[in-house]
Amino acid sequence: MVTLGDIIRAHQRLKPLLPYTPLEGAPDLGDNIYLKLENANRTHSFKIRGALNAMLSLDDAARDKGIIAASSGNHAQAVAYASHVTGANAQILMPKHTPKKKVNGVKRYGAEPILFGDNYDEAEAEAIRRAQTDGTWVSPYNDANVIAGAGTVGVEIIEQLPDVERLVVCVSGGGLISGVATAVKELKPDVEVIGVNAESAPAMYNVFYNTDKPQIWETLAEALSGEIEKGSITVPISQQYVDDMVLVSEEQIAAAMRWMIDVQGWLIEGGGAVGIAAMLHNIIPNDGVVTAVVVSGGNVDASTVRDILNNKEESRYEPQK
Repeated sequence: MVTLGDIIRAHQRLKPLLPYTPLEGAPDLGDNIYLKLENANRTHSFKIRGALNAMLSLDDAARDKGIIAASSGNHAQAVAYASHVTGANAQILMPKHTPKKKVNGVKRYGAEPILFGDNYDEAEAEAIRRAQTDGTWVSPYNDANVIAGAGTVGVEIIEQLPDVERLVVCVSGGGLISGVATAVKELKPDVEVIGVNAESAPAMYNVFYNTDKPQIWETLAEALSGEIEKGSITVPISQQYVDDMVLVSEEQIAAAMRWMIDVQGWLIEGGGAVGIAAMLHNIIPNDGVVTAVVVSGGNVDASTVRDILNNKEESRYEPQK
C-alpha cells in the first residue's frame, strides 16, 4: 500500500522539478468550485508526477535496462520526459488510435513510440510481455511510486485550499485517485472524495458497484480507456478512501470541453473533462460545498477540438447551480 509518508517524500522529491499547478476558481460553474489545472503541468498532464517519481526512485541497474511502458498518451509523454531527465532509454507502446499530438510528444523527448494493438489493453499486455526480458516496466497506475507521485496533487490542494470539503477526480486505472485520496483523507479525513468515470471507460465503477458495463474504445476520453490490471493496488486503496464513483456520457464530456474553452479559457482533453462534466450536469450537486475538481490533462488533437466545437447542439446548457 501507499502511505502518506510515501506521498510526502514524493512531494519533496518533485518540488524542485515541478512547480505547483494552478488552483483556479470557477464561479460560473457554481459557488465554491475550484479547478486544479494539471493541464498546466509539465507535459500537460498529472502523469508527469507519477512517472518522474517512479523513474527517480529506480536504481541505476533498473534504469540501465531501459524503460518499457504502455499508454494511450499522457503516461507515455511523462515517461518519455522522465527518461530524458534521468538519462534512460524508453520504449512506449501506444494503441494505434492514439492522437498524433501524444505520439509526437513522446518523440519530442527522445523516447520511442511503438503503435501496437487496437486498444489500450492490447498495448499494455504486449508491453508487460516485453518487459519480462527486455526492460523495466513502469505501470501508468499499478506502481507504488507512480501512485505516490500522483498523490502530490492532493498535498498541493490541501495547501492551496485548506477549507476544501469535496474532491472530484477523474478515474481510469485508479493511479490518480488512489494517490490523491490517500493524501487528502490522511491530512483531512472529513473531505469527501468522488471519482468520475466516463461511461465509455467504466472499469473502476464496475469494481465499486459490481457491474459489468463494457469498454467503448471510440471515446473522447481515450486517456481513461482500459481495464484495470488484475491485482492492481489501486483497487483496495480506492475502496478504502473513495466515497463514491459516478459516470458521465460522451455528450456531457463534449459539453464540458466546450465550457472550459468558452468560459474558463482552457483547452483540455476529454479524460480531463469528466469531473467538470459531472459538476456541469448536476451529477455531483453544486450545493455550495467547497469543491476542488482535478482537471487531469490538456493533450487533445486539433481535429477533436474542431469536432466538438462544430457540434453546437450539445452546447445549449446552463451550469446547474
